Amino acid sequence: MNFFIRLKYALLMIFLAILEIGPIPIAAIIGLFIVIFLPRWFKDAIDRMYHSNDSRKK
Repeated sequence: MNFFIRLKYALLMIFLAILEIGPIPIAAIIGLFIVIFLPRWFKDAIDRMYHSNDSRKK
């Protein structure tokens, strides 16, 4: 499960990098939104990523 979560976010980052070719800095806008508002979906995604990683170490 951990692999698929990481793969999903890696593909998202590749997609954002492709969008960065245009004149609007999409990744910077999304990053600023996350820093200012800390949306629940972002915290849940980080918790899922690290929780699935912790279960492997035990």
